Amino acid sequence: MVDDAISISVIDGEYFVFDIDAVKRLRNDHHIAGILVGTLPQVPQQSVFLGLPVQLMPEEAALLVQQGVARIIDESQSHEPILAIDPNDIDDATAGLKINEIESAGSESQGPLASYTTPAITTVDKLVLPDSSVNAIFETPRFHMYRYLHQNGYFISPGLRFGSHFLAYPGDPLRYHSHYLVRGVGYDEEFSLLDLVGSGRLGTGVKKAWMIGAHLPPDQQDKTTALRLPGAKVGEGRESSDEFVSFCVEWAGFG
Repeated sequence: MVDDAISISVIDGEYFVFDIDAVKRLRNDHHIAGILVGTLPQVPQQSVFLGLPVQLMPEEAALLVQQGVARIIDESQSHEPILAIDPNDIDDATAGLKINEIESAGSESQGPLASYTTPAITTVDKLVLPDSSVNAIFETPRFHMYRYLHQNGYFISPGLRFGSHFLAYPGDPLRYHSHYLVRGVGYDEEFSLLDLVGSGRLGTGVKKAWMIGAHLPPDQQDKTTALRLPGAKVGEGRESSDEFVSFCVEWAGFG
C-alpha cells in the first residue's frame, strides 16, 4: 500500500471520502467524481448544492483498492472507545476528550481521565480493512462493466434515475452530458425482450444510447470478437481484449 493512499471510510456498508484533497485527486487523476452528499449544519434542508463527504459507488471503491490507489477504513472501529464510555461517567469522559484534543498527538494523557482519550491520527492504520473486504464486488457483472468503461476513459455515475446501472460520460460530468445508459449482465443471464425495447426507447428519449455488456467466461473468449481495448494487458486489473463484449442499442429515429 502506498503511503499517500486515499482513505475511503465505510459506514453502514456505504463508501465515503471526507478529504477535499483526496476528492481532487480522484477527479483529476482517476476520473472518478462520486456524488456530494453532505449538507451544511446551518442549512440542513439544502438540496441543490451539496458538500463533503463524497459518496462512492461500491464499484468505484473496489477499483481504487484493486489499483492500490485507496484503502478502506472501518469507521465503526474508530468510534468504539466513545461507545464504550460508561454513561454514569459522561462528564468526566467529556472533559477527557477535550483534554485529548488540546494535547499533541504524540503526548500521553495524564491524571484520572487518561482512559478517555480518543485514538490519535497515527493509529489510523489499525482501522484499515484488508483488501479482501471488497472481494465480493470484484466478480459481479456490474464491476466488470464499470471497470471496462473506466479503462476506456469514461466518467461514470449511478444510473438509477434512468433505470440503468450507470451513466457513462465521455469527460467530466461538469462539461459533458452522458452518452450511454449502461447495464452490466452475466454472460448467461437472461433478460426479457421488454427490457431491451423499453431501455432502448428510454435511451432514445433522453438522447442516449443504451449499452449492455458482459464479462466473457474463458471458454467463450476464443469464440467471440470483443471490442478491443487499446494497450490493454492481462493481469494488471484490466479487461483483456478478449475478456469483455458490449453492445449499444439505438431506437429508429435516434437523435
